[in-house]
Amino acid sequence: MKNSFTLYNNCGLCPRKCLIDRNINKGFCGERSELRIDSALLHFGEEPPISFNNGSGTIFFNGCSLRCVFCQNMQISQGNIHNKKYSLDEFVKLMEELIAKGAENINFVTPDHFLPHIKEGVTILKKKGYNIPIVYNSSGYHTIEHLEQTLSLVDIYLFDYKYADKTAAKRYSNAIDYPETAFNGLKFIYKNKGNLLLNKDGKAEKGILIRHLVLPGNIDNSIAVLDNIFFELGPKTYLSLMSQYSPKYLKEDCPEINRPLYKEEYDKVLKHLNNLGFKNCFIQDLPENKDRYTPDFNEKKMFERW
Repeated sequence: MKNSFTLYNNCGLCPRKCLIDRNINKGFCGERSELRIDSALLHFGEEPPISFNNGSGTIFFNGCSLRCVFCQNMQISQGNIHNKKYSLDEFVKLMEELIAKGAENINFVTPDHFLPHIKEGVTILKKKGYNIPIVYNSSGYHTIEHLEQTLSLVDIYLFDYKYADKTAAKRYSNAIDYPETAFNGLKFIYKNKGNLLLNKDGKAEKGILIRHLVLPGNIDNSIAVLDNIFFELGPKTYLSLMSQYSPKYLKEDCPEINRPLYKEEYDKVLKHLNNLGFKNCFIQDLPENKDRYTPDFNEKKMFERW
């Protein structure tokens, strides 16, 4: 059986479908087939069932296939502040080191463009006898074909649902197909993996947790996102409603979002969430320091606990 790395040869790992040979050229994601990882650490700023007690063993990959203009991880998703490359053996060793430190899970951030390495690495990890939840922490911008390849590897999906509005998706992520693509993807994962399941202690074991970041000036988009989740998946769906938007790394001329989120905007979305009757929600306080939840990969300043 051929290994997963042949997927780089004519790359269609994301909906952009560059169909280029990433052994030679960079894709839209900004990456070739060489695995680049900026950081690997115990992350205490994920939702409580994910970070839990000891922290989530989080691996931040370089590059991104969505490339939002406001990305909080801009330094590594679209920049090159570090250039550390990893062999497959080094990648597996990195995961083992996180496990040895007590990681509650292995958490892949922005993983889709390096799926071949993840498939091979997680397979090796499991063959070695490790039994630790694998988290796919993603933008939500995936084909069904891509998600099908993750089902046997991944236990927990932290699945962004950024836009229900095509205009916003086009303007901020150059992905007019995002609303339909992401919604179809989260329904597919929900059908195959189910709602987030916690053990008796409150630690996440498997299933999907849907994340939505409220953008300033785009409240109708957030309300539509909540409506779609509620009427398709129901009130018990685990949902994370985030207020942590910051314009710190805003890279293009989008004056309407070149400001923090106002409290009245977040409160309006939160009121709609409560009126719908969602039962399982993680809510962020609107931070007085607008960059409280914004990492700095130069200084290795990471996220605070919720």
